[in-house]
Amino acid sequence: MKTYQALARRLVQHGIDPLFGLMGDANMQFIASYIDEQGGRYIGSSHEAGAVGMADGFARASGSVGVATVTHGPGTTNTLTALTEAVRADTALVLLTSSTPSANPNHIQNIDLRRLIEPSGAAFRRPLRAQDVPDELAQALAQARAEARPVVLDIPVEFHDVEIEDTIASPGEIPEAPPTDLDPDLLDAALGMIASARRPLVVAGRGAVESDAHDAITAFADLIGAAVATTVPARGFFAGHELDLGICGNLAHPVALTAILDSDCVIVFGASLTTYTTDAGALLSDKPVVHIDRAADHLNRYHQADVALCGDAAAVATAMTQLLVSENIEFASNRAGLAEKLRNRVPSDEFVDATTEGAVDMRAAMLRLATRLPSNRAIVTDAGRFLRSVWRYVDVPHPRYSAVTHNFGSIGLGIGCATGVSVAAPDLVTFVFVGDGGGMMSLTEFNTAVRYRLPLVAVVINDGSYGAEYSKLQGFNADPRHSLMEWPEFADLGIALGGNAVSVRSLEEIDKLDESTWAPENLPLLVEIKVDPSVDYYA
Repeated sequence: MKTYQALARRLVQHGIDPLFGLMGDANMQFIASYIDEQGGRYIGSSHEAGAVGMADGFARASGSVGVATVTHGPGTTNTLTALTEAVRADTALVLLTSSTPSANPNHIQNIDLRRLIEPSGAAFRRPLRAQDVPDELAQALAQARAEARPVVLDIPVEFHDVEIEDTIASPGEIPEAPPTDLDPDLLDAALGMIASARRPLVVAGRGAVESDAHDAITAFADLIGAAVATTVPARGFFAGHELDLGICGNLAHPVALTAILDSDCVIVFGASLTTYTTDAGALLSDKPVVHIDRAADHLNRYHQADVALCGDAAAVATAMTQLLVSENIEFASNRAGLAEKLRNRVPSDEFVDATTEGAVDMRAAMLRLATRLPSNRAIVTDAGRFLRSVWRYVDVPHPRYSAVTHNFGSIGLGIGCATGVSVAAPDLVTFVFVGDGGGMMSLTEFNTAVRYRLPLVAVVINDGSYGAEYSKLQGFNADPRHSLMEWPEFADLGIALGGNAVSVRSLEEIDKLDESTWAPENLPLLVEIKVDPSVDYYA
């Protein structure tokens, strides 16, 4: 068979379903073969960044490797921001692309792909022969999974029509990384710190989600009497736990912040302890920190832990629990009263509602909206000033179905990512929260959700400005009106792109949303919420 046919065949054999992409000269043949000859499911995006974002979201929600394909030249350059986001989110993803014909160095779309890709942090692979393409695909998938990062596979375009032998009926399973043996001295030191703690705190990050470590970590936390919290990417990990503080970091609510500061030992599973999680280190000051992560380069990257253990979150939590139980250690945690404070917390008391006629306070809007959302939901957030309100007041039922496209600080990636999440979780309603600026960058992918009839709701929080810049210009004593933008009505755009739309300008209009709003026949749906740009939402 020809190389493009072998490539399509191997994708299906490796269980790649669906394939995300945008068609061009360098990939149209194998996409057609994947669909027509192999029966594969293809989701076509409207922009290459969207294709990578979809593969990213799919991988995060499914736990499998996401695969996208784009054409050479500008097709690949258009992916760089979304690709860098996926790198920094530790997403297992393979991007299939192609270099232009080597016989034509003056090809209009020629660019050095290796030098383009490697600064993003993604791995780069290129087969030397057409015959090597099927095995290179298998190795790219294995590398993406083992290293938890994107791999770009450049298949030179002249290879596609070459006849090759591809006789392997099934490629078999991609091997898992071998388990890491725990250092007994470090483990003993960690347990000593934990056993002496009176106000311990357990923090779970995305690594804990990927390790399916909920039961193991919760059992460990309950044994030692710890309060529990998460990083933003692991929101929902401890949903329903009576000592769940929510987000650990500079977004913590007042009750949680007091408990975090009062803790006397912090045990971290699967989080890299960024400056946001630690509030630039202030939340971990003067207290011992035990840091567990299976990725060695995550340990001590941002914060120097007292004990750093390289290992799987579930395995380490289980080992710690067993050792502590075997030693018959009695824990004297004094978290009494914290559960009651959490139950009695009134989020609306944490801010002054600035709702006016024609524009709602986004914090009040998120509190109201959270009560109207279906329980079977996924939550995706783009980047922007609205994040604080969404992350604080809109809960995530399960961390697997939560995605944050803020790892590179770019706006405009949320809707693409949410489309991939929706494909991975078709039984859920995927809500993506996006600002007006990010929305204008990426609403074309709302049409992708329309074309594939996905259960997706895009919530556009419209303050008529680049909101973060509005606030920062005020801080610089500059005129914030320079950040104002005049957009079309987003509800009109949603309808023009083939979906349904609702425009919200009052809290009472949010109260009118009910189960029928999210009914399958109404989706995809765009909900525009008008807010006032002049309100200090960082207060």
